[in-house]
Amino acid sequence: MKYCSSCGNPIEDNSKFCSVCGAPSSTAQERKTERNKDSDFRSNIEDAFNNFNNTPETTADYAPDDIEKNKIMAIFAYLGLLFLIPLFAAKESPFARYHTNQGILLFIVQFIGSVCGAIPFIGWLIAAAANVFSVLLIVLGIINVIKGQAKELPLIGKYRILK
Repeated sequence: MKYCSSCGNPIEDNSKFCSVCGAPSSTAQERKTERNKDSDFRSNIEDAFNNFNNTPETTADYAPDDIEKNKIMAIFAYLGLLFLIPLFAAKESPFARYHTNQGILLFIVQFIGSVCGAIPFIGWLIAAAANVFSVLLIVLGIINVIKGQAKELPLIGKYRILK
């Protein structure tokens, strides 16, 4: 048997509330506290992601019809060497060109990670981190394209290779 933390009266083990004062039982309080911890954890993760992905957006600089027409080409830009497809097939599209620049930067990060992978131990760690980072940026880039946004990739997107 447990006792109410509010009034001190006995409470049945499976009861959610005190029958005298109506206060929630300690197990109900514990469950609520656990839910709050989960909610806080999710909130912290979302805040960290939003801070990481808080990069400049220049979507307004691109024509809506160009964006709609070249989304598929822009997606190719984030798929490794396939950045060559929009580089040559959609060179007249500013939207595709913007994402091709982002894709080239991402490809450079992947290449550097691969080269570091040839170095024993520390290079393997660097390569693993570069691969995880690259996958994250690939997903972010493709999401930006699907949303029709011209948004820089975190950390690397501010650099320009293509004009």
